[in-house]
Amino acid sequence: MINRSRQRGFTLIETVVSLLLLAVVSVLSYQAVEVVLGTNERSRGDLVEETKLQRAWQIIGRDILHLRPRLYADGLGAVEPAYITDTSEFGVRFSRGGGPMIRSNPSGVRRIDYRINEDQQLVRTSWAISESPRLNDGSAMLLLDNVEAVVFEHLTDTFEYDPNWPPLNKPTAPRALPKMIRVTIELESGSETSKLFPGVHAQ
Repeated sequence: MINRSRQRGFTLIETVVSLLLLAVVSVLSYQAVEVVLGTNERSRGDLVEETKLQRAWQIIGRDILHLRPRLYADGLGAVEPAYITDTSEFGVRFSRGGGPMIRSNPSGVRRIDYRINEDQQLVRTSWAISESPRLNDGSAMLLLDNVEAVVFEHLTDTFEYDPNWPPLNKPTAPRALPKMIRVTIELESGSETSKLFPGVHAQ
């Protein structure tokens, strides 16, 4: 009796099952790659946001460190206190020293304004102490995007934090500066950070 070897190929069912398994593996692999790419993209976005936030904190900290008890003439006959908040919406303005001493601004003192624009961006604008915001747009710097709220709170003589400066219904000299300033930044993403800065108490 002679044994003959037979060559046997895949049946149609085996081929179909193999293709189905390959399709399932491909879909799972694609989903895994998509998850990894999405995670990486979110990580990069979070890193960029964190970098911008830290940069904003550095600038705010330097500004507060260089507070000066210097009044500010707005160019229209009015004089603002050295430090003042906008009671109608977020906004804070103050005089800051430590700037370059140039011919047009020999004192190096500048007027700083922080506020949130209509695009929910935190913007810092500055003028030389001799310039007027009525006549000059100043030098604007975009610090943060997607800002929900920013709060500057000021330690009063009664050791309470008040978002208003000068404190409401409390006599305060025009050159007075807060003893301490607590700043809170809340982003639209839900993250919130606060920092406490020593102010300059001057009367």
